[in-house]
Amino acid sequence: MKPRFDDRIQNFPLPPNTAPCLTRRTLLGLLTAGAFAGFPRIARAQACSTGAFAHELPIASLSFFPDGNTLISAGQDSLVKFWTIPAGALFRSVMTDAVPVQLAVSPEGKWIAVAMQGGLLEIWSAGDQKRRSLVGHSGTVNGVSFTADGTKLVSVSQDHTTRIWSVADAKLLRTFSDTDTMNQVAVPAAGRVMARGRPAQRGFLVTSGTQVYRRLLASGAIQQTAPGQAFALSPDGQLLAAHDATRLYMDAFPSLSPLASLVEKQAATSLAFSADSKLLAIVYSDTPPRLYSAPDLTPVAQLQANGGPCLAAVTDPQNRYLAVASDRNIYLYGLPSGAPVAICFMDIAASAPTSSGLQYFDGGLLYTLGCGGPIPLGFACSCDCVPGNCPCVYDTGCACDSDTGCSCVSDTGCSCNSNTGCSCVGNVGCSCDSDYGCGCVDDSGGGGGCGCDGDSGGGCGCDGDLGF
Repeated sequence: MKPRFDDRIQNFPLPPNTAPCLTRRTLLGLLTAGAFAGFPRIARAQACSTGAFAHELPIASLSFFPDGNTLISAGQDSLVKFWTIPAGALFRSVMTDAVPVQLAVSPEGKWIAVAMQGGLLEIWSAGDQKRRSLVGHSGTVNGVSFTADGTKLVSVSQDHTTRIWSVADAKLLRTFSDTDTMNQVAVPAAGRVMARGRPAQRGFLVTSGTQVYRRLLASGAIQQTAPGQAFALSPDGQLLAAHDATRLYMDAFPSLSPLASLVEKQAATSLAFSADSKLLAIVYSDTPPRLYSAPDLTPVAQLQANGGPCLAAVTDPQNRYLAVASDRNIYLYGLPSGAPVAICFMDIAASAPTSSGLQYFDGGLLYTLGCGGPIPLGFACSCDCVPGNCPCVYDTGCACDSDTGCSCVSDTGCSCNSNTGCSCVGNVGCSCDSDYGCGCVDDSGGGGGCGCDGDSGGGCGCDGDLGF
């Protein structure tokens, strides 16, 4: 059985972001594809070293906590990871029992929903290590969304059902049969009021399969449809944006009256409104992400080129950032400009040996940063800027040889030799030193370059000075 939590956290209060910057109307068909040539282009931020990655396999989903200081990512490597914002420091990794497909954080930040392949669905408490299974789906759970009050969770699955669950006791409340496989679900925010004084979104649910469906939350009944597969609801509850691989649509919600549209003959994978509902971000499988103004769909910026297919985009609830998942990487952009934030989301364990990162401890948690990001004042480095996959020992700092990946303890004089690939023993002062007689030396003569130095006595061998 996989470990339920593979980090060192005893409790999970989200760490405060105290560190310095670490390590209406328009005509239908308003724009056409030709307008893309005029997109302002945003240059790539060179933050990560070559081979640095956030996950070992492509990232499927991202979600912010309400305060905007923590971002979580779900990768096809069966890991959910927690990152500080805006520093991009990794501080927690959680292994899942199946490949995660979608994440959602409840509006008040108390719960995390994890939708997975194989019909698995879990709710995690953000205050401790409790994980509860929601049993009922028989196919991959494609999407999850909390209701505005955080008391219910809605899920859609490849098993052609939409289900509503009680968050408090993880019980199934209602099941709706769907006309096709639903891939996405959203519950509009509550408390927003339209011009006539009526809540625009109370009692509604939106799902998408071959098109977008506006449904009643109480019964699941489909009231209206609109074109699109990938979609997003604006935080103020008054707009719905959708993409059907041919056009991008902006509709009023809940009426679904058309406001604007434009030709986009490409596959959009994720849409996200900014917190003030004035911007719409779109990511694609094979095209750089774009920012549009809302609701008129005027181009704002084309973001940096993909590091691979983009599967997820999410905006900070505090209206400061846009995070984009591109293959195994995460990119962060400032809003409203779309300017890249020069930070590196890096997990040393997921990165190539040629990449570099640093680590430090805070409150018993190990934080990992890409090289170039400063460690907060008052914290000690547990590992110098070193090649990936280099273990650090005794919190004293380490230096690794890129050819051998040796781990060394700085206060014992440990030294590794790239020609012989020696490994050093932390608490005995190992440095291929004749006084200790451990490790290997470059001038070792016979028998495979191993063993002890001649000064340590007989039977050690492999020393060039002794010739045996």
